[in-house]
Amino acid sequence: MDQHRYNQVVLNGANYATWKIQCRMALMKEGLWGFVNGLEKIPAADDEEACHKYQMKKDRALATIVLAIDPALLYVLGDDPQDPSVVWKKLNDQFQKRSWANKLDLRRKLYSLKLKEKESIQLHVKAMMEIFQELAIIGDPMEEEDRVVHLLASLPKSFDMLVTALEASTEVPKLDVVIERLLHEERKAKTK
Repeated sequence: MDQHRYNQVVLNGANYATWKIQCRMALMKEGLWGFVNGLEKIPAADDEEACHKYQMKKDRALATIVLAIDPALLYVLGDDPQDPSVVWKKLNDQFQKRSWANKLDLRRKLYSLKLKEKESIQLHVKAMMEIFQELAIIGDPMEEEDRVVHLLASLPKSFDMLVTALEASTEVPKLDVVIERLLHEERKAKTK
């Protein structure tokens, strides 16, 4: 499978939640997800053709996963990965540990994430949403109000007017509304 055909994200260690979804979708599109979730059954040993097809598809599933990982992270898989379901579990265990240390690491990343002047709002929001997803996956989900507060608190001074306008509301705005307003501001700035 050509990963560029699907614009699949490469796992870099900080984007596991996004990578996991896209990699699973790529595997599903190719009819290979069954090799990861265990639903694909090994054919009878006496059916050589079926066994050969099974092994080829299993190898394609393994290659789809491994080729979508930054080479610097391949050490996580061990010396010679053979089974896509084992590789998937190793990655899950590595990047989705439900430990307090993992929660601490993600919270530190969240608190230190600040948008700098002239940086892409879209990329900033994406990074923040990935951290929110990771926190939810490891059992530390954030309420929508907290997500809005973190996003607005991460903005530079140039967004003070927008933040003030949003603060004027008696209710905390929905995250989708805040994101849309921010992206609108970015589009306006680009047209100037």
